[in-house]
Amino acid sequence: MDLELFRTLTKYPFIFEGVFYDSKELKQNKTCILKCIEKECLEFSLSQDNNADFICPKGYDNLLFIVNDLKFIINGLIYKTNQRIPQGRKDVRKDWIVNQDLVLKSTIQIQEIESQLTKRINDSLEKNFSMFHDFKTTMTILFSCTQDIINKLPGNTFIEKIESSDKSYKDLYNALELITSQLRMIDVIINPKSIVFGKKKTINIFQLFEKIKILFGHLSIKKRDINIKLIRENWIGDSLCYESIEFLPLILLDNALKYSAPDSDIEIKFEQHNRFIRVSVKSIGPFVSDENMEKIFEKFFRDESAKSFSKEGIGMGLWIARQILHAHNSEIRYYKDPRETRPIGLNVFEFDIQTI
Repeated sequence: MDLELFRTLTKYPFIFEGVFYDSKELKQNKTCILKCIEKECLEFSLSQDNNADFICPKGYDNLLFIVNDLKFIINGLIYKTNQRIPQGRKDVRKDWIVNQDLVLKSTIQIQEIESQLTKRINDSLEKNFSMFHDFKTTMTILFSCTQDIINKLPGNTFIEKIESSDKSYKDLYNALELITSQLRMIDVIINPKSIVFGKKKTINIFQLFEKIKILFGHLSIKKRDINIKLIRENWIGDSLCYESIEFLPLILLDNALKYSAPDSDIEIKFEQHNRFIRVSVKSIGPFVSDENMEKIFEKFFRDESAKSFSKEGIGMGLWIARQILHAHNSEIRYYKDPRETRPIGLNVFEFDIQTI
């Protein structure tokens, strides 16, 4: 549930990500906005308890409401049972005096609406993407046939055969492997829980990006003459990950290629810090607007700068990347060059992953 939908549905003023909002029916309490210096209600968002109550030092009731991991604080209310607020303040704040049961009932209704919306979205996704399953099967067969053709070429091993083959064989093989890998993400779109399916296995994040770089090699040159660089100063250790981690370099490299300026570099830097590896994907392209720097990780969201730069994409890649990293107790972060005044400059996506 996004901010505007919540604002439309709730009857009460609320706080979201540290910002105070009026509802459609009731404005923010003036005491909360103008007279309260401490604003202890903001710290209430650190709680993990849905529908947890909090009475602030000014005597107002606040309620933490969590929907789809987003935290909203309904604030500045006066429950009819509230004995801690001075009567004089009650007399001039009559619009904010409410029945606690009605507030709780409204949160339950919003939760039910969100549940129904999620169900409809998931049903629509399954219906719209189901056609790709047959396409995925066809591409898998085509990829397998290509492997059979390469196996008939001179050489002792498959790698030796493909390395000594004509460039067209290499490009065809890499392109089909890339498409086959990308099509596997359909299962994650339809069922995000599949991110944690199967047992964790040992992977090397550098080698994983190195493999995907090869798959993107032909496309990066053909698309905008873009060069992909992998940089590391030391050996990068292994990590214990779900199989879904293999989608991460696919998403980040595809995203960087999609929004890179022609004749530029994509730089992927790996740094080992004790038991963590920091991966930074840097590229030159259009900046995300300040107000959308977090929204780009939401499902189906694309910044206007991205839409004007490239027609490709539906706004799913970075959302999947965030879900994959959440499953590995990590976060993906976005930075841009703060000194750049032009609409295009250095963009950085960064994450940390633990080593074994």
